[in-house]
Amino acid sequence: MAKLVHNVQKKQHRERSQVSSRARFGLLEKKKDYKLRSANFHQNQAKLKLLKEKAKVRNDDEYYHAMTKRRTNEQGILLQTREFSESLTNDQVLLMKGQDMNYLNMISTNEANKIEKGLHNANLFKSKGKHTVFVESKDELASFKPEEYFNTTKDLLSRRENRLKTDQLLNSDFDLNLDKETLEETLASKKKELDVLKQRIEREKQLSEVKTKLHLQRELMKSGSKKKVVKDGSVIFKWKNQRKK
Repeated sequence: MAKLVHNVQKKQHRERSQVSSRARFGLLEKKKDYKLRSANFHQNQAKLKLLKEKAKVRNDDEYYHAMTKRRTNEQGILLQTREFSESLTNDQVLLMKGQDMNYLNMISTNEANKIEKGLHNANLFKSKGKHTVFVESKDELASFKPEEYFNTTKDLLSRRENRLKTDQLLNSDFDLNLDKETLEETLASKKKELDVLKQRIEREKQLSEVKTKLHLQRELMKSGSKKKVVKDGSVIFKWKNQRKK
């Protein structure tokens, strides 16, 4: 007779979740999370043990050339000078700086386009679009009263955002909290857009300064007689006129 062991549904043992009384302590750590944390802990302990052994048996007279070429800053970050197998010629450096200038021009143009688009779309604290009302005849146009059509006062006609109706103004029990919250959300959104636009303008200004300095470096590397002049506290260069062949 065949056994029915495989047909019996087994009980599933699942890990419990964090109880509501301990929700302030965050998620309950599962076994898989503990295994990862434990493996990382033991790996760090093994590295520390190895470093301690190396420091214990280190030879004080040991020397290698990287000791003089490598150094660290105040934060302990390793600093290493870049070394080239061969020095670059003046034309090669000009070519590299020309590529840098092309990259800066591309980034600056992209930022300028985004700034122009942001200034065009921001339209500071004013609603967008137009409300056009179509009439059937010229007589209806002459007798058309917008305050009656929109059911509001003449003072609120020019205000296209949050325009209240007459019954809302006459009703003393009307709650204006919703309009206040909407206005606060609008102000926060506009402020965020202005902050982003301000950051883009500052970034574009910094890019222009870098482009100016890089252009000056390229011009100074070219041949030609020039002299340094100090004007209004800033250093400028002037090139002598030369006859073109």
